[in-house]
Amino acid sequence: MDATEWDTRYRLAREARAGEAGRLWSAVPAQIVQDTVSPFTPGRALDLAAGDGRNAIWLAGHGWTVTAVDFSAEAIGQAGAHSAEAGVAVDWQVGDATTWDPAGEGFDLITVVYLHLPEPGLRSVLARAAGWLSPGGHLVVLGHDRANLDTGAPGPTNPDILYTPELLRSSIDPASLGACRVVRCETVRRDLATDPEGPRDGAGATFALDTLLVVDA
Repeated sequence: MDATEWDTRYRLAREARAGEAGRLWSAVPAQIVQDTVSPFTPGRALDLAAGDGRNAIWLAGHGWTVTAVDFSAEAIGQAGAHSAEAGVAVDWQVGDATTWDPAGEGFDLITVVYLHLPEPGLRSVLARAAGWLSPGGHLVVLGHDRANLDTGAPGPTNPDILYTPELLRSSIDPASLGACRVVRCETVRRDLATDPEGPRDGAGATFALDTLLVVDA
């Protein structure tokens, strides 16, 4: 889907789900993201492919100075409204994760959550993101695992854009990224009853499978 299609999807969600604050996704990050990030010392954070803002808003509420980027102007507009309601400040930017550049700024944390692209594009995004980490920084990546296709859980059905631990691990090249090292890379189970991806998640399935990558600089 291109940016125009995502604009339409977010707009229709806002119009159809007024009772749920118009959200296409859940209002808070996946629990595994919260658990992974909570031990880190807050600093400058970048949320790539931020959608309507759940990760960025949560980070800002926990002491991070956050820049959030998404190529859907509609999503960024909704994210701005959500952050105002939450009483937190985020630097919202409309930009494509495959081409956006921080102009030399480094980050103490970069999150890439449920960004699904064909393999060459995903590898490029992750390699570039790892290169933007400040010394001691962290890259946290989460997305639908290819094994999720067998669970009946919601998520993309094209295996070419789904994650595997091998794909994510091999996207981080220590030879070109200096001190960066993979500290966690595995398939994780998400309970759809307590940790949905979105308001309608979980119909017909009790759990989903995601891939988690954590890289330290």
